Amino acid sequence: MDADPSRPPWLIAWAAETPEADGRIRAEIAARLRGGGARAAAELAARRDALCRPELPLRGAVVARTPEEGARAVERAAAARGRRRPVALLLPGHGSQHPRMAAGLYGAEPAFTTAMDDFFRAYGSGGERLRREWLSGLPLDAPETGQPLLYAVGVAMAAQLRSWGVRPQALVGHSIGEFAAATEAGVLTPAQGAWALSRRADAYALAPEGSLLAVAASAGEVSGLMSPGVVVGVVNGPQAVMLAGPRIPLEETEKRLRDEGFGCVQARIPVPFHSPAMEPLARSVRADLERIPLRAPRTALYSTRTGRAVDSGQTRDPGFWAEQVALPVLFDDALARLLSERRVLLVEAGPGRALTTLARRRPEVLDGRSAAVHALPGREGPAEADRAALLGAAARIWTEGHAVGPSD
Repeated sequence: MDADPSRPPWLIAWAAETPEADGRIRAEIAARLRGGGARAAAELAARRDALCRPELPLRGAVVARTPEEGARAVERAAAARGRRRPVALLLPGHGSQHPRMAAGLYGAEPAFTTAMDDFFRAYGSGGERLRREWLSGLPLDAPETGQPLLYAVGVAMAAQLRSWGVRPQALVGHSIGEFAAATEAGVLTPAQGAWALSRRADAYALAPEGSLLAVAASAGEVSGLMSPGVVVGVVNGPQAVMLAGPRIPLEETEKRLRDEGFGCVQARIPVPFHSPAMEPLARSVRADLERIPLRAPRTALYSTRTGRAVDSGQTRDPGFWAEQVALPVLFDDALARLLSERRVLLVEAGPGRALTTLARRRPEVLDGRSAAVHALPGREGPAEADRAALLGAAARIWTEGHAVGPSD
């Protein structure tokens, strides 16, 4: 792996030909960890070639913060035969951000660091300010801060996985995450995306005061309880919607819903994204995107605007991407279509675990046809937590049957 393997957390992986060989290898690894301590753990983690041997059928991997923790985990973790389902990335959107999201990877993972630095340079004069706010731990709820950083982290996480040889076969992005997914799919370059996000940040002055409200209900159950101007802005699941609209009518709607017994949670989003109130911003975004030569996707891209895979005509249309800020996010439809067409290992390549949680409720994941794993923690914590989560995702990709090592 790219990170310094001499310090914890350590990713310790192995492969075996038979269950008997797996048992012997695990016993040897556990003994080395107990006898050699941190030095042995670092040596085991540094065996990069071990992650590039797809010919051995049985795989195992653990992430450990101490040698003893690693030894116990290795003893428990019998290797499994990988199913080698293709990897599909989930890119989260506004609401998943938190202070210093993924900052523990900055300076520790070269590919991630390079992608973030490239973003800050391409963003322009505001790039250094964004970097400072991100690394200093300031709140990232404001769209002019949170949205470009969510985009940058999503693009950088995809770049980190790619540097390890992980090539996603499908992409689903949630809200601004769809813009990151489009970048990973080759519709636009990371530099073009950074420029477009810097222009969009300037245009947020056009957005009215408002927000989104998460409701544990279906779209049909809330349809008759919304004040004028409030719409269903996000459909995350059969009983998970978000209403969007200007502040006063959204507050009226929230009171009405609570009076009817519905559970509601105010989102940390101070703008009524995915509602008609955002149409002036959509026009501004379109004017900027018309200056970018958009391309056909090189990877299957399932759009949360349409709920299905996009075609080259849509991806080349600036209006398709611009109007997303004023139209509903159909995440549940897009994920359902992906899982109905493909059996995949879903990897949430961004902050939080919201999309992983939603995916694990799907019947295709519950019955084992597909699986889901997150690659970053759900909240701010020590730098080691970011690395442990990312290494945990790498371990899951390895045990699925893929090679995970330095990319040529």
